Amino acid sequence: MVMQQANRREQLQAVTAGLEKARTILESARPATWVFTGDTVVQGAGQTGAGRTFSEHFGDHLRNKLRRLLDVVVNTGVQNSRADNFLKTLDWRVTRFAPEVVFLMLGSADAAAGPTGRTHFREVLNEIVDALAKTKTALILQTPPTARPDHWTDATDLPAYVEIVREVADARDVAGIDHWSLFEDRLAHAEAEPDWWSSGGQLPNVRGHVELARQVVEALSR
Repeated sequence: MVMQQANRREQLQAVTAGLEKARTILESARPATWVFTGDTVVQGAGQTGAGRTFSEHFGDHLRNKLRRLLDVVVNTGVQNSRADNFLKTLDWRVTRFAPEVVFLMLGSADAAAGPTGRTHFREVLNEIVDALAKTKTALILQTPPTARPDHWTDATDLPAYVEIVREVADARDVAGIDHWSLFEDRLAHAEAEPDWWSSGGQLPNVRGHVELARQVVEALSR
């Protein structure tokens, strides 16, 4: 039992730095690998047309604004990926790259399971945190952006899953970026200003991905 508790403490300590560790990496001269992973929003296919996804915008920021020319940005998002599938493919999608920083967005696909799937999602998300803690990477959990309420279909329970992501991040002292809140605030102005959603209303469009990237960059700024 004592050994298990010690291991647990080591795992918790390994993920506490989060944003602070990522900021320190940005200030160093050593090149870094950044992995963006998760589900459909991260993959970005069909959402931006000929535009770029938010991970690509972040890569441009690293190279063009920060002059980090040797940094590598990898996107391993998979359409409709659920937490349990992500955990099974963690080695292929994350650890083989030995990244310094991992951005993880899950919950959109899992929410289709409704209230009965919440406990399982929480358990698996904690398992993912445990697994990544062993790698000593800087883990940053991202909430998915909200869909437009008039376009929700099988993800009506998504707000509850977003709250689980927040709770896990808080309980495990893992850094988090709350895209959901940003997009919720946007809904109040969507009629008067450029829209952030694709025509289906469930996913961010090219402008939405710009705003996702902007929020990531701002979170990493001191």
